[in-house]
Amino acid sequence: MDRERFTESGIILLNKPPRMTSFDCVRVIRKRIDRNLKIGHGGTLDPFSTGILIILIGKATRLAQFVQRMDKCYDGIFKFGVGTDTYDCDGKIIEEGPLPDFSKINLTELANSFIGRIEQIPPSFSAKRINKVRAYDLARQGEEFVLKPIKISIFYFILKYISDDKLKFELNCSSGTYVRALARDIGKKISSPCHCLSLTRQSIGSFSILSSNTIDDPFNSKGFIPFDKIDLSLPVLRVDSPQEKLILSGQDIVAPRDVVSSNKFVKIVSGKEKFIGLGKIEGRIVHPQVIFPS
Repeated sequence: MDRERFTESGIILLNKPPRMTSFDCVRVIRKRIDRNLKIGHGGTLDPFSTGILIILIGKATRLAQFVQRMDKCYDGIFKFGVGTDTYDCDGKIIEEGPLPDFSKINLTELANSFIGRIEQIPPSFSAKRINKVRAYDLARQGEEFVLKPIKISIFYFILKYISDDKLKFELNCSSGTYVRALARDIGKKISSPCHCLSLTRQSIGSFSILSSNTIDDPFNSKGFIPFDKIDLSLPVLRVDSPQEKLILSGQDIVAPRDVVSSNKFVKIVSGKEKFIGLGKIEGRIVHPQVIFPS
């Protein structure tokens, strides 16, 4: 007999196992939820990598864009002397070269040279689009192309010596950062081909791998957050019944003076602590952007 299907909207903090794609994880969990519930994820992890993957269920699928914008923390290992076409351990070896002499390299200065607002060229094997075609599809066909640089932010970055061909790293970066491309660029800077040997995503915003569930037990209360309890690290605006009716009908309301949002967005909560929407603040006017009727 089929096991009972999960019926609640919310997010799963999943510790993605290696060798599974993010969509593989979605597909596994989809089989265990109510057929009427939508499901998605809040930001891809490459198959070789592990760590926190946010699975969005039901109403929470409409929060994808907000989750995807959150900063991320990673750790892992860069391997030098070997370059691959994907800049990770799953790629085809395309370059071999001399190992760096780490005794002559200041690792703190090297890491610090990447901190701040910088430009990064995404990997050819990425989901970026060129004339509506995914870059990885073009790369697999052997097409030659160059992706445009994107602006990213590196907030924290340290490198630690492991061996003559490996460095461990810890990284806190903005959404859109390709750690694989960072491996490529570090290798270029010290004249040794480099790729990302291992990668673990430790956190997304305030969501930590320490609270995550396994793929075999995805609905465990440890890593499942019910929809009304989801914390998007936004200011919370509590509204009364008349304001709730206005929000749910898509009409603007006036925010109290003490509601300030550096992100220009607020989480809107009813008097019964129901998550009813997300609003954008302009001055003191709150414009509903996403609403969640009961």
